[in-house]
Amino acid sequence: MTPAPVRAFTIASHILGAFLLLGALTTSAQADDSGWSNQGLIYLLGPTLDGTTGIGPFDTEMDMDAGDVFDALDGAFLGMYRGQGARWGMGLDVVYMDLKGDATGDRGALSGSVNVKQTTMIATGYYRLSKELRLIGGALFNDLSTRIALSGPLNDRNQGFDEDWVDPIVGVGYDVPLSQNWDFSGSALVGGFGVGSDLVMVFSASFGYRFNDWASITLGGRYLDFDYEDGEGADRFKFDMKQYGPAVGFRFDF
Repeated sequence: MTPAPVRAFTIASHILGAFLLLGALTTSAQADDSGWSNQGLIYLLGPTLDGTTGIGPFDTEMDMDAGDVFDALDGAFLGMYRGQGARWGMGLDVVYMDLKGDATGDRGALSGSVNVKQTTMIATGYYRLSKELRLIGGALFNDLSTRIALSGPLNDRNQGFDEDWVDPIVGVGYDVPLSQNWDFSGSALVGGFGVGSDLVMVFSASFGYRFNDWASITLGGRYLDFDYEDGEGADRFKFDMKQYGPAVGFRFDF
């Protein structure tokens, strides 16, 4: 397990690096473009969690629908920022969830609970090829704290593990107005490539309805798929998880 001081420094350095990247992109965009716009989004996701968390030689299956997630939710924050000029732009997406749910292990021989605290931060820059199409590149930072408590007729298991990693990501984005008030926005990102995760995928799409010059409501969905494994023996950590579901948000321009 990573020592706490080293772990705290690693997380802080990743966050600082992301903000430095965003600052550099902002400076470049403002220098190149005559105008710059800002957009913020606070949203609520109804996720289904489906996958496997592994600590050491043991794997624990997790299968939670949106109702289970809300029942298990101890805290959450989901927010997004996007800044853009005529060609260049940038984005920062932050998701934090603190969940505790039922779990099973050893093919159902053990049962109990798993507590997962997850922070996912996606920092991106993009170049607009046209009014609708964007090329996207950046990094995804994922921080997980997992605690597993299982019991059975023959033995009990109590384990904990903390892990964080960074994945490079690339992809495309598509934005198009549908009418005076309606618009559509979507993106597809893939990454990892063995640098952090073996593979990570992030897909999102939403329809927005604009009430006035600065306020909109969005309706859509999001899909995240992590395939990450690191270490061996007692130090092995696995996070093979799909997180997907509908999303509703409030979008504001400033």
